[in-house]
Amino acid sequence: MNKVEKFVLGYIWHEYLGKIYFSKKGSETAEDFLARTIVSEIIPEKARYRQEAERRIKEALKKLQEYWMIEVGSYQVTLTSYGQTVANSIKKEDYEKWKSEIAKGSFE
Repeated sequence: MNKVEKFVLGYIWHEYLGKIYFSKKGSETAEDFLARTIVSEIIPEKARYRQEAERRIKEALKKLQEYWMIEVGSYQVTLTSYGQTVANSIKKEDYEKWKSEIAKGSFE
């Protein structure tokens, strides 16, 4: 897994205890909405790398679904049992470090 994928997994685990409920409007996909929401929480609105962060987080959400680590529904994202096992191994300090790096535009 890359840094952004680990960050997203850690975000769902450490910030929301494995399950995020949300309500989106219109035809926006759950991945688009979640990526935009996560970015809005950690990256300043005027940051020039904001769109890149949204794209990478959306890709991470899709990849985590392919790995069977998360399930994304119309109104929630949930860690699978496998996702919980992997997320539980992510230390809070590592998660906070990745969050800080991504917030500054460092995605690799």
